[in-house]
Amino acid sequence: MSRVTISTAPCDPSASLVGEVRRITSLGILEVRDRLSAGRPVFDQEIFFNRTEDVFAKARALLSALESGGHQPFVSEAGRPITAQTLRNIFEASEEEAEELRRLDDLGHA
Repeated sequence: MSRVTISTAPCDPSASLVGEVRRITSLGILEVRDRLSAGRPVFDQEIFFNRTEDVFAKARALLSALESGGHQPFVSEAGRPITAQTLRNIFEASEEEAEELRRLDDLGHA
């Protein structure tokens, strides 16, 4: 399993950013504001577990929300820092592999 966290530098988050992060994470408004203000993770999950597509979508949405709000996402995977683009590449590679396995299964090769 691979645990990923997403945060940003401590900031005074805008109401729109708080609302967007809340919508994505289902955390409470105060919890989101506190986490963003303190630079604590707003995402902390295993990415290759159950419902992988949902987790990927949530992480992608958070990255986009932070970037659109003018904040640089800080990402770590298994405790090591990586870039947001590296995380996106991991997701893409995983999705391509899953699609190839589905294709082979449909052909009766898996």
